[in-house]
Amino acid sequence: MRLPLILLVGLLAVPAALAAPSATGDGVLELKAVNANRAVIQGNRGAIWGQLDKGTLRVSDLNPDDNLFPLVSGAEIVAPSMVDPNVTIYSGKNIHFRFSGGKYTFSISGTGIDVTAVGVGRAWLTGAGTFDDGDYAVDDGKWQAVPFLKKLITFGVQPTVATP
Repeated sequence: MRLPLILLVGLLAVPAALAAPSATGDGVLELKAVNANRAVIQGNRGAIWGQLDKGTLRVSDLNPDDNLFPLVSGAEIVAPSMVDPNVTIYSGKNIHFRFSGGKYTFSISGTGIDVTAVGVGRAWLTGAGTFDDGDYAVDDGKWQAVPFLKKLITFGVQPTVATP
Protein backbone atom coordinates (compact mmCIF):
# COMPACT_ATOMS: atom_id res chain seq x y z
CA MET A 1 0.00 0.00 0.00
CA ARG A 2 2.82 2.41 0.85
CA LEU A 3 4.74 2.00 -2.47
CA PRO A 4 1.74 2.81 -4.73
CA LEU A 5 1.04 5.92 -2.64
CA ILE A 6 4.65 7.09 -3.00
CA LEU A 7 4.52 6.48 -6.76
CA LEU A 8 1.24 8.40 -7.05
CA VAL A 9 2.62 11.37 -5.12
CA GLY A 10 5.76 11.28 -7.29
CA LEU A 11 3.71 11.28 -10.49
CA LEU A 12 1.73 14.27 -9.28
CA ALA A 13 4.76 16.21 -8.00
CA VAL A 14 6.93 15.95 -11.13
CA PRO A 15 4.56 17.85 -13.49
CA ALA A 16 4.01 20.51 -10.84
CA ALA A 17 7.76 20.92 -10.34
CA LEU A 18 8.33 21.16 -14.08
CA ALA A 19 5.59 23.77 -14.44
CA ALA A 20 6.88 25.98 -11.60
CA PRO A 21 9.72 27.68 -13.53
CA SER A 22 7.29 28.78 -16.21
CA ALA A 23 4.89 30.48 -13.81
CA THR A 24 3.70 33.77 -15.23
CA GLY A 25 6.13 36.55 -14.50
CA ASP A 26 8.76 34.58 -12.62
CA GLY A 27 12.35 34.42 -13.73
CA VAL A 28 15.72 33.34 -12.34
CA LEU A 29 19.03 35.12 -11.83
CA GLU A 30 22.04 32.98 -10.96
CA LEU A 31 25.54 34.04 -9.98
CA LYS A 32 28.32 31.43 -10.02
CA ALA A 33 31.75 31.89 -8.40
CA VAL A 34 31.48 35.68 -8.69
CA ASN A 35 34.10 38.12 -7.43
CA ALA A 36 32.35 41.46 -7.23
CA ASN A 37 33.07 44.97 -6.15
CA ARG A 38 29.32 45.14 -5.83
CA ALA A 39 26.31 43.04 -6.79
CA VAL A 40 22.99 44.63 -5.85
CA ILE A 41 19.94 42.41 -6.27
CA GLN A 42 16.44 43.81 -5.77
CA GLY A 43 13.42 41.56 -5.80
CA ASN A 44 9.83 42.72 -6.06
CA ARG A 45 8.68 39.29 -4.95
CA GLY A 46 10.10 35.80 -4.81
CA ALA A 47 13.06 34.27 -3.04
CA ILE A 48 16.83 34.61 -2.90
CA TRP A 49 19.45 32.31 -1.43
CA GLY A 50 23.16 31.87 -1.67
CA GLN A 51 26.56 32.10 -0.07
CA LEU A 52 29.80 34.02 -0.29
CA ASP A 53 33.26 32.75 0.58
CA LYS A 54 34.43 36.08 1.98
CA GLY A 55 32.98 39.57 2.00
CA THR A 56 30.09 41.74 3.06
CA LEU A 57 26.34 41.31 2.72
CA ARG A 58 24.04 44.31 3.23
CA VAL A 59 20.36 43.43 3.62
CA SER A 60 17.68 46.12 3.33
CA ASP A 61 14.29 45.37 4.84
CA LEU A 62 12.00 47.24 2.46
CA ASN A 63 8.91 46.55 4.55
CA PRO A 64 9.77 46.42 8.28
CA ASP A 65 6.13 45.74 9.17
CA ASP A 66 5.79 42.43 7.26
CA ASN A 67 7.62 40.30 9.88
CA LEU A 68 9.79 38.68 7.19
CA PHE A 69 13.45 38.34 8.07
CA PRO A 70 16.42 36.95 6.13
CA LEU A 71 18.12 33.89 7.55
CA VAL A 72 21.88 34.52 7.60
CA SER A 73 24.54 32.24 9.07
CA GLY A 74 28.31 32.26 9.27
CA ALA A 75 28.83 36.01 9.58
CA GLU A 76 31.60 37.03 11.96
CA ILE A 77 30.29 40.59 12.32
CA VAL A 78 26.62 41.61 12.30
CA ALA A 79 25.86 45.30 12.66
CA PRO A 80 23.03 47.70 11.90
CA SER A 81 23.80 50.44 9.41
CA MET A 82 24.63 53.80 10.98
CA VAL A 83 22.81 55.53 8.11
CA ASP A 84 19.63 53.43 7.71
CA PRO A 85 18.03 51.49 10.61
CA ASN A 86 16.38 49.13 8.08
CA VAL A 87 19.77 47.86 6.84
CA THR A 88 21.81 45.11 8.49
CA ILE A 89 25.42 44.46 7.50
CA TYR A 90 26.97 40.98 7.71
CA SER A 91 30.73 40.47 7.22
CA GLY A 92 33.05 37.52 7.35
CA LYS A 93 33.81 34.20 5.71
CA ASN A 94 31.47 31.44 4.55
CA ILE A 95 28.26 33.47 4.89
CA HIS A 96 25.04 31.68 3.87
CA PHE A 97 21.68 33.39 3.44
CA ARG A 98 18.10 32.97 2.27
CA PHE A 99 14.99 35.09 2.18
CA SER A 100 11.56 34.50 0.72
CA GLY A 101 8.28 36.22 0.43
CA GLY A 102 8.69 39.93 0.10
CA LYS A 103 10.54 42.85 -1.39
CA TYR A 104 14.25 42.81 -0.72
CA THR A 105 17.56 44.42 -1.59
CA PHE A 106 20.75 42.44 -1.07
CA SER A 107 24.05 44.19 -1.74
CA ILE A 108 26.99 41.80 -1.88
CA SER A 109 30.70 42.44 -2.26
CA GLY A 110 33.41 39.89 -1.95
CA THR A 111 34.69 36.64 -3.43
CA GLY A 112 33.16 33.28 -4.26
CA ILE A 113 29.60 34.59 -4.48
CA ASP A 114 26.93 32.05 -5.49
CA VAL A 115 23.33 33.29 -5.60
CA THR A 116 19.98 32.17 -6.97
CA ALA A 117 17.13 34.70 -7.07
CA VAL A 118 13.71 33.52 -8.27
CA GLY A 119 10.77 35.80 -9.03
CA VAL A 120 10.80 39.29 -10.49
CA GLY A 121 13.64 41.70 -9.95
CA ARG A 122 16.76 43.40 -11.19
CA ALA A 123 20.43 43.41 -10.40
CA TRP A 124 23.39 45.68 -10.91
CA LEU A 125 26.63 43.74 -11.31
CA THR A 126 30.16 45.14 -11.14
CA GLY A 127 33.05 42.69 -11.26
CA ALA A 128 36.16 43.02 -9.13
CA GLY A 129 38.40 43.45 -12.18
CA THR A 130 40.21 40.14 -11.83
CA PHE A 131 40.98 37.81 -14.73
CA ASP A 132 37.84 35.75 -14.05
CA ASP A 133 35.10 37.46 -12.04
CA GLY A 134 32.67 34.56 -12.41
CA ASP A 135 29.50 34.13 -14.42
CA TYR A 136 25.81 34.96 -14.34
CA ALA A 137 22.76 33.57 -16.13
CA VAL A 138 19.23 34.93 -16.51
CA ASP A 139 16.17 32.73 -16.90
CA ASP A 140 17.10 29.92 -19.33
CA GLY A 141 19.92 31.90 -20.93
CA LYS A 142 23.56 31.03 -21.37
CA TRP A 143 26.19 31.75 -18.74
CA GLN A 144 27.90 35.09 -19.32
CA ALA A 145 30.99 36.66 -17.78
CA VAL A 146 30.35 39.19 -15.02
CA PRO A 147 31.06 42.63 -16.47
CA PHE A 148 33.88 44.85 -15.25
CA LEU A 149 31.66 47.95 -15.55
CA LYS A 150 28.32 48.26 -13.79
CA LYS A 151 25.53 46.54 -15.74
CA LEU A 152 21.76 46.38 -15.12
CA ILE A 153 20.25 42.91 -15.47
CA THR A 154 16.53 42.15 -15.13
CA PHE A 155 14.91 38.80 -14.44
CA GLY A 156 11.28 37.76 -14.66
CA VAL A 157 8.58 39.77 -16.35
CA GLN A 158 8.97 43.33 -15.13
CA PRO A 159 5.85 45.19 -13.99
CA THR A 160 4.60 47.72 -16.46
CA VAL A 161 3.92 51.28 -15.44
CA ALA A 162 0.64 52.58 -16.77
CA THR A 163 0.82 55.98 -18.39
CA PRO A 164 -2.24 58.23 -18.27
